[in-house]
Amino acid sequence: MLAMRISLILLLVALLAGCNQKPEITAQNRPNLLFIIPDQFRTHALGFMKQDPVQTPNLDRLAEESMVFVNAISNRPLCSPYRAMLMTGKYPFKTGVLTNCNTSSRKYGNYLRSTETTITDVLSENGYNCGYIGKWHLDAPAGPDVDDWRKSIWDAYTPPEARHGIDFWYSYGTFDQHFNPHYWINDASREDTTFINEWSPRHEVEVAREFINNQTGDQPWVLFLSMNPPHPPYQLVPDEYLSDYEGKSAAELLNRQNVPETAEAAYKHVKNYFAAVTGVDDQIGQLMEFLEEKKLNENTIVVFTSDHGELMGSHGLMQKGPWYEESVRIPFMIRWPEKIAPAIDSLHLAVPDVMPTLLGLIDLEDQIPADVQGINYQNLLLGDGKIARPDFNLYLNPRPESALGGFRGFRSNQYTFVLERNNEGKVVDKILYDNLNDPYQLKNVAASNPDLVNRFSKQLMKRLTEIDDFWVEYDRSL
Repeated sequence: MLAMRISLILLLVALLAGCNQKPEITAQNRPNLLFIIPDQFRTHALGFMKQDPVQTPNLDRLAEESMVFVNAISNRPLCSPYRAMLMTGKYPFKTGVLTNCNTSSRKYGNYLRSTETTITDVLSENGYNCGYIGKWHLDAPAGPDVDDWRKSIWDAYTPPEARHGIDFWYSYGTFDQHFNPHYWINDASREDTTFINEWSPRHEVEVAREFINNQTGDQPWVLFLSMNPPHPPYQLVPDEYLSDYEGKSAAELLNRQNVPETAEAAYKHVKNYFAAVTGVDDQIGQLMEFLEEKKLNENTIVVFTSDHGELMGSHGLMQKGPWYEESVRIPFMIRWPEKIAPAIDSLHLAVPDVMPTLLGLIDLEDQIPADVQGINYQNLLLGDGKIARPDFNLYLNPRPESALGGFRGFRSNQYTFVLERNNEGKVVDKILYDNLNDPYQLKNVAASNPDLVNRFSKQLMKRLTEIDDFWVEYDRSL
């Protein structure tokens, strides 16, 4: 009897241990990966967040089936630096992509190197068919150097040798004509681009369906779907989505307490922005239905996120870049039925964490490059709630012309803290917001909290040391 009881206990222990084990993945059953990344889609513009008065029924449904990271931010809220972090798992000081790629930043070497190992390189080398549709914005355009970014050339052709293992290429650098987008398709030359007379998200979802439909055999696939809207020009949105906001005034839609009446651009474009959000939601819903029809739901990891937010009048500003909540906070939800339990999680997820986490999830942890700076959170996604969690997420806004200047800071559970240095390295401003008691960040309390500023400065420099920020080298030279 004793031996039987011991055997039963051992069996029970083994079964309980198995509940927390990672699902077995083999080369034959690796999951597909669909990564959807519209540009400038702030986390507030999700209906289920109960912030903006927007309509996003499909993304709300996806969130119910996903693990949602409500503290995800864009560490450098700008297109090119974000995308370089996403692809490499490294911060801007390691990728060299400190600002947007164009002919004013090219002289600083501001572009993704072909020598970098990206997530698509790793997936391609491990049997994945890799596809990319839409905005890339990681290459330096051809054309003369300029000093003023507003006079820059932005769009760039990506030659096949710089596509990082991507087999299916239906992309462009950056081009904001949403009703008349263009694409370099597969082996097309620089001069051979294709223009489409259709709203870009709608067309790109059609191409995505075709890509998925053309997959054959047991080969897994990964598809990055990089939509440009709701990025401006805001007015380039189909009328059918504008009709969803008929009868609502701009003042009703701009419900955040930090939007002043003088924010004329926001009052002009808020309907357009929300309409584009709803349009993107509609197209994503159609793609999710297609996955279900093709019976690909169970073994496809779906990620929805964005490269940065949109201020839309908050603090009198538009677009992105600053440390404000509307600029830095981004949606991040990940769905993998029967593997990832739906949940709301408060992890301070950083952009460089995404690459190693996804590679870990699909059992390619041993393929994560040694120089990756992000953290692999696969165990959290698979149910381990006891993992170490960071206390904050970095905010970075370097100046490519000066290793000493720019902004550095962090966002914690309660505070947003930022330091500004001039190009000679002198601290010229200190910014501190208590986000719990001042959620709209209306009052900078740095001057009245010198002890907090001092403590946060030390914590910030310690973290910047860990990621080899330029600022740290300057401090060591004092």
